[in-house]
Amino acid sequence: MRLTKIVATLGPASLSVPGIQSLVSAGVSVFRLNCSHLSTQDLPELIALVREAAPEAGVMVDIQGPKLRFAPESIDLVNDSVVSYKLSDLGIETSDATDSRGLEVGHRILMDDGRIETVVENVDGERFSVRVRRGGFLQHGKGVNLPDTEVRGSLLSDKDLADVAVARDLGVEIVAVSFVQTPSDILSIRELIGDDILLFAKIERPQALERIDEICAVSDGVMAARGDLGVETPYESVPAAQTRIALSALRHGVVSICATEMLESMTTSSRPTRAEVADVSGAVRDGFDAVMLSGETAVGLHPAEAVRAMARICEESEKHVAMANYFADANPGAAAVTAAASALAKRTSAKFILSISLTGFSARLMASCRPSCPIVAITPSADRSRRLNVNRGVYPLVLERDRNFTSAVTSAIQLTKEINMLKSGDEIVVCASRLHPRSDADTILLHREPD
Repeated sequence: MRLTKIVATLGPASLSVPGIQSLVSAGVSVFRLNCSHLSTQDLPELIALVREAAPEAGVMVDIQGPKLRFAPESIDLVNDSVVSYKLSDLGIETSDATDSRGLEVGHRILMDDGRIETVVENVDGERFSVRVRRGGFLQHGKGVNLPDTEVRGSLLSDKDLADVAVARDLGVEIVAVSFVQTPSDILSIRELIGDDILLFAKIERPQALERIDEICAVSDGVMAARGDLGVETPYESVPAAQTRIALSALRHGVVSICATEMLESMTTSSRPTRAEVADVSGAVRDGFDAVMLSGETAVGLHPAEAVRAMARICEESEKHVAMANYFADANPGAAAVTAAASALAKRTSAKFILSISLTGFSARLMASCRPSCPIVAITPSADRSRRLNVNRGVYPLVLERDRNFTSAVTSAIQLTKEINMLKSGDEIVVCASRLHPRSDADTILLHREPD
């Protein structure tokens, strides 16, 4: 069984019941709705569509965040020329004319995916001037990046707040937040959505990369969003940055997703390039829980084939990667139990680990131990089950929890037999709570199905 999960972005190429179902059949476990290309009014209908087409799949709502764009008319920026603007020209709102929002002399302002580079020479409240280091023709609406500036103020626009409210009210599994800079950005959004939705920080600014451990400590997951990260940091540093993100997530027992241009050529081609194959394989070796497709499944000509290619690459790469048994820093007691279960599964060549818990927490923590076999996670509700779809190696099943420990284990084992996961002669590791159904896993059993 493939361990690395696949997240697919929905768009015109896949937004239908047959389209979504074809992606599930190809290997998708979580669907992403990119709010950068959707209105708030679109979200309820699209979430309902995913629930209808793939009721067991997870839904991620990806909040746009403060994406900056060049507002003035198109201009030809000449090398070494000096140009004056206001922060509002970059899409940055200010409280008054004296508010510089953290912009300082010497800060770089990059435009059009870094193709044009300018440096701030003067700041006077909301007004500033830049010298053009690397010029060119700049079109209206092109993206703007401020790699040296920790932009002060609210992370979410009014539209973002409305999108978050819809995601919360409709009970999606994951909310991903763009352009996170500090742990406080995540904590402020946590207050809006509560604890029942997984909150992921997209790491695409150098300020976030510098604080990656702090951000992982307050998030449920992180995404290596390599598009803007490759603009705001030197592109040659992105491979090391993505490895750093994955390792930090492992240390903190949270989910990691590798994203952006993974199979970009398959937007039009029916086959990936060799470099793309190596890129996906590299993400598997780095230990990411999931890999993500964007334009390939949203607007591409071959959405299902892109997913199948991704699945094949991941499954083949996993054969040649020996993941270390990690011990998450978070919740040391529970981590010790799940790490022991993972080690036992490896020592006995268990077919899978059967994790029985009320919330799915034990299965999530066990996934961060990176066992060599799948984890079959038994939870009592569909919403808790769907939240596990993004964790590496976790295959969730829904089963009403029996308060009696022995009965709960027996029922869970019987379910895996009924769906042909457990067969005669198979050996599995069972991890559950004997003391109380609501507590963390505290008991490990080795079960061998009779011949």
